[in-house]
Amino acid sequence: MTPNPGAGTPAAGSPANPQSHARPKRTANNGGDSRGRAKARVNDVVDAVLVVSVRSFQDRIAHMRAEMARFGIEFEWIFDFDPDSITPELLERTFAPSDMRLPHQSAVLKHIATWRICAERKYRRVLVFEDDVVLASNFPEVLAQAMSEADALRTPYLVYLGCGHNRYAAGASDSPTMLVAGGSLPAAEAIVIDHESAVMRMAWLEKHKVTRPPDWLLREVDVELGIPHYWLREPVVEQGSMNGKFASVLDEKRRGRGRLYAWLRFRWDRWRHRAVGGRTVPTDRN
Repeated sequence: MTPNPGAGTPAAGSPANPQSHARPKRTANNGGDSRGRAKARVNDVVDAVLVVSVRSFQDRIAHMRAEMARFGIEFEWIFDFDPDSITPELLERTFAPSDMRLPHQSAVLKHIATWRICAERKYRRVLVFEDDVVLASNFPEVLAQAMSEADALRTPYLVYLGCGHNRYAAGASDSPTMLVAGGSLPAAEAIVIDHESAVMRMAWLEKHKVTRPPDWLLREVDVELGIPHYWLREPVVEQGSMNGKFASVLDEKRRGRGRLYAWLRFRWDRWRHRAVGGRTVPTDRN
């Protein structure tokens, strides 16, 4: 088992090493902001934080260590299923013929590992990051409010924390709640999945083979299984491969345009679509 260089706990996701213990919920919450209120703590509102990455991506690993340390987040790496470690037998067992390349299949297997962890450890819910996320300064507070509202939801559910390709839930800014129901998931860089949805997806995999990358897979499988998706009124995560911080690993077109183009395009789209009105996704409120 590979040591976790970020949080001092084991890397997770290997089907050969399932764990079934449930993480005890914290009750202590020390510290406060300038107004004397207790600071929100990410690990108090989810049972685990899982970071999907590749062992050779040293720049992204360093970025995620710093990003998690910035908010005092304890986390586990998902390093299993790097492209060079996937056996032909596993590919045959998991995937049907498609146009997906090995890096996409690796990403799928890593996300499946997060479902397995949530299901087998009997976690109530887990927060899953891909390794290029950039968190807003108010991320812990917004997440805490969203998870408080999620406590009142009937499971299963998925909560999307980002803005994907600068898409926003229609009418979200006017929502009286932080969670906004509906809208198709545009990306999988920052999501919260609950136990029931993880169990349902693992059962689906026993009967089906995969032909889609992680975001498409979640969209299509969750529609089939009746797992609702929720957006945030206030997105608090950006993708570094979208906003110019990193070159894209999986999108050849985006990588060919370069990071400067990505930086400029992302900020233009953010202003145009968020402030002026542009690409939105329909929600259950429309």
